[in-house]
Amino acid sequence: MLSNGELTRNDMAIDSDMQVNGDIGQEILAYVETWFDVDKKFHVDTSADDTWLNMYARYNPFEDTLDITCELSSDSGSENFDYVPSITEAAIIKELITQKIDELYGQTPQEFCEGFFGESPDMNGIS
Repeated sequence: MLSNGELTRNDMAIDSDMQVNGDIGQEILAYVETWFDVDKKFHVDTSADDTWLNMYARYNPFEDTLDITCELSSDSGSENFDYVPSITEAAIIKELITQKIDELYGQTPQEFCEGFFGESPDMNGIS
């Protein structure tokens, strides 16, 4: 993490278990492995043994949009909050998702979405 708090490529990775949102078929849901100090970045406290943070990306490669949701969890419950990444952070996360899909499936993110349902997701399969 840079001194200004911005995440770098070395601060995260994309888990191989990705899914396509079944409602619209155009969003890739991915778990972002956090290799940075989440307490410092998000102003939370995970110092207790039973507290952790999960970070999830929703990437729409057709519209080139990215949404990030974080879940602060403990044995007693959880709370969610949205995180708006900087332009640089968003570009890195999109690139990491793209690279992971290419590495695992030899596809682009668009092909991954289309292949998930066996048809183009545009207009619910209507071209």
